[in-house]
Parts: sequence; C-alpha cells; structure tokens
Amino acid sequence: MEPLTWVSLCLQLAALCCAVGALLLYLLRKGRVADRDPVESAKTVLVTSLDTALGLQIATYLSAKGWRVLGGCKSDGLGRRLAESWIKDTEAPAPRLNTLELDVAREDLLEEAARATAQHLPAGEHGIWAVINTAGCSVRGGAARWESALRGNVLGALRVARAFSPLLAAAAQDHPHAGRLFYIGLTSDTACESLSRDTTGVESEEVSAGAAAARWGVWGAAHSLRSSLRGRNVHVVLLHSPDLNSNEIYAPPVQLTTPSQPASRPDTPTSETGTVTGSCSVTMPGEAAEYSAKVLPTSALKVLEEALVTPSPRDSYYLKTKQDSWFTRIPSFRMTIH
Repeated sequence: MEPLTWVSLCLQLAALCCAVGALLLYLLRKGRVADRDPVESAKTVLVTSLDTALGLQIATYLSAKGWRVLGGCKSDGLGRRLAESWIKDTEAPAPRLNTLELDVAREDLLEEAARATAQHLPAGEHGIWAVINTAGCSVRGGAARWESALRGNVLGALRVARAFSPLLAAAAQDHPHAGRLFYIGLTSDTACESLSRDTTGVESEEVSAGAAAARWGVWGAAHSLRSSLRGRNVHVVLLHSPDLNSNEIYAPPVQLTTPSQPASRPDTPTSETGTVTGSCSVTMPGEAAEYSAKVLPTSALKVLEEALVTPSPRDSYYLKTKQDSWFTRIPSFRMTIH
C-alpha cells in the first residue's frame, strides 16, 4: 500500500477516534448533570421579594430555566404586576412562576406564606429546594432609613430563616442536595463610600454608618445561622456582589418608557405618578409602561445556578457584574405592564 494511502487511513482513524471520544465525554457530562440537576423534576425555589429588580430578575431567569419558582411580593406592589405581565407575555411554553404575598418585616405574612407554600407543594415534595432572600432596602436617606434597613435586611434575614427552615430541612431529608438558604452578602469595601459620595457632611457619615451596619449585620446573621442549621442539613450561602452597593442591590425595577398620555387629560384616582425608580406610571386601561430588571449579567446568574445544584455548595459565591462578552450578551430584561 502506498505511503499516502497509509497517511490518509491514519488521519481518518484519528478523526473517528476524536469524534467517538467527544461523544463519550458529552454523554458522561450529561449524565453527571442529570444526576444533580433538580430542574427535570421542577424542584421549588422561593425568592422572597420580586419588588426588587434583583429578585425579579432571579425569579424570571430560574423560571425560564425550568425551576418552579415562588415569588414573594407585596399585594399591591409593582413586582407582582410585572411578574404577572411576564408570565402572560413570555414565550416559554409553561412559565413556572407563581406569586404570593410576603413581607419579611411582617411576621404574620411570613407565617402565612410558609403555610401556603407547604399546602401547595406538588405531590411527592415535602419541602422547598432553596430560599433566595432578595428582600431589603438601602440606607440612602440617612438616619431616617436606619431602622427600616436594619429591620428589613438583618431582622428580615432571621425571620426568613425561622419561617422557612422547616421546609428546607424537610426537602433535605428527601434529597441530599436540597435545603439551601441564600442571602445577599457583603458588597465591595468601597460600597459605603460610593453611597457617601452622593451626600455631604453629616448625612454622608450617616449613610456610610448605616450601610456598614446593615451589611455586616446580614453577614453576622448568616454565619450564626450556618452553624445552627447545619445539624438540620440546611446550607446557608452568601452571595457576595462586590461591584454593587446596597442601593443597587435593593433598587426596584427601572422604568424605561413612560406611557403616552395626552397633556389635556387630568390625573384620575386610577392613575399613579411614577419616576425612574420603577413605580407604575399609569394604570389607565389600554396603556403600558416598560421596565427593566437587569441587574446581573448572565455569567453571574450561571454562578447562582451552580450554587443551587452543586452537591457541596461553598459558604459564599461572588456574583460579579463584569459585562458579558459579545457572544453571550443578552438584552436588558424588559416587561410591559398594561
């Protein structure tokens, strides 16, 4: 046989071996992901607040990925209306997102939400896979906001653990990888300073002190809960966001467009004046306002997904906001509310 023929046969054999090897690697990786991925059976995840842009983005992202998501929100809040609008308009065949009234600052609503969650779990499920606490508020506004920030961020974190840890522990008994409680952890070391630059004098010092107290309070609460809940197989995980300050973490969805409204038409009791902070501009029938809940890039959301499904989650993960590259960039998450 001629040398060129031998070379040709060797190259073809090498190409065939490479193709078979790649196929085997793909099948092995798919098998490992299937073993640990709960989406196939649509495990339940609770996001405590859809009233923040971050919570709304996480809830809709996980729902689109196939998770069964419960989203806490205020009964008359913008988050509920935007979530319902997203469910109606999304191209997904069957969005798995439901809302329930929840406010971490109110014990009665937390207890009622926990009871409602337990009563409406699908057959075969005795608990929820994870709770992602996105509720809270910034301290912009000085000392006047200290009490609400500490009550919502720190005490709210403890209340969420007390209300939903039984459901997390029940899920952990059914599945070794379930039972995960996520908190938004420390922001960057310069987060307080970045807030302070927007103010001057005494107010600047108050903003910085309040932001530091709130963020370190959440960190301390998470570390304490991690020790106390470990015996019940509940993992407490901190999601650090080094590129965001507390004002960005807890900001509501941002209004992108304002509904058209003739200047001659006066305000009515059914209309609401809104700003770029995300409040609904108008509720008149037939009109719409567009909002964005884009806080994290896709790469950061994938880190969160990994933290949800990995067999042994770390104590903390970093959700960096470095922009996606051109081949993974997606448009801002947008919703239209009628």
